[in-house]
Amino acid sequence: MNQEFLKPRLVGARFDQHSVPLEILKDFAALEEMIIEVAKWKFLQAHQDRTRTPRGFTEGLELHLTQVEEGSAIPVIALVFGTLFPSANATYFDQAREAIIEAVASANQNQDGTSQLPPNLLSYFDRFGRSLREGESMEFTAANQQVARLTTETRRRLIRASQVVEWTEEASLLGLICEADQARMSFELELKDGTKLTAPINSQHLDTVLEAFSGYRKGARVQLQGVVKKNRQDQLKSIESVEHVSPLDPLDVAARMEELAELQDGWLDGKGHAPEQSALTWLARTFETNFNPDLPLPYLYPTAEGGVQAEWTIANWEVTLDIDLHNKTAEYQALHLETKKCSERTLNLSQQTDWQLLNADVQQLCTEAA
Repeated sequence: MNQEFLKPRLVGARFDQHSVPLEILKDFAALEEMIIEVAKWKFLQAHQDRTRTPRGFTEGLELHLTQVEEGSAIPVIALVFGTLFPSANATYFDQAREAIIEAVASANQNQDGTSQLPPNLLSYFDRFGRSLREGESMEFTAANQQVARLTTETRRRLIRASQVVEWTEEASLLGLICEADQARMSFELELKDGTKLTAPINSQHLDTVLEAFSGYRKGARVQLQGVVKKNRQDQLKSIESVEHVSPLDPLDVAARMEELAELQDGWLDGKGHAPEQSALTWLARTFETNFNPDLPLPYLYPTAEGGVQAEWTIANWEVTLDIDLHNKTAEYQALHLETKKCSERTLNLSQQTDWQLLNADVQQLCTEAA
């Protein structure tokens, strides 16, 4: 027997196809642990004469993902009973759900949520919500129809309220591998600002790590995806686990955007405008999503107006893409150095169809040059 228990609405570009990325399931596994512990806490609140919950308190009670409904993506989570009739303890699961939603709602209002849950239970937000990215949220509807939104910011507020010294986040980092210790199976990742973070070496990443280490003095950068530890000042302290390590192309767009983000106004003889960091982040993400990975990457330069110019040299063709970061548009030009033949077009970089036009143009030049 089962009954509908929770229907969080996932909001963000990753969920627009009414599907749930597998990494989000890790959050729901952490949520199940949290609900069980909050249910035990609710039981003890109701039975002041007891110091622990009875043996088998959660026996026959499980949370299952039964389907995903449309509306961005809405996972349907059911409370499954191992018997024909619901357990008497199921009511504490309902109370736990409402307490968690109330804590999130409190954090939405810039409060700490401590009136709903004690600090030790708030610490579960270290893992619950960790897979959310900027601009994404989980929306929960309470029994009174109140809607609470868990975002990266509200999660941070709840973690701080838990009084933990350190917490974890999923992150993507770019850097150099400056040290590698095969005996301890660990390495150090050196970030752009000189910060060095220790990380474990998984056997499947060993060859990549050693190759990047040998190329350290030549500037061989890697992209690391994994879980990092931060302190209460939001500073990176270490890398807890590594999911992927990938060598970067010397012309990697995201790495170049990090470099351009360091520019200050006046960088060009006192006149150049610095590109906005949020716009550079958008360009890196958009480029990675839409530019054909089989095509050559461009050289990227800042423009005096605060934009970015991409340049390709393909045989006798000089190709430029003058990007207006504010309007998310670009002027494309391909000039043949011998014949002076010139092809031009204006592109809207917020439209996937215009990226397809860019890919087709560059692909055609590469094919002619082959």
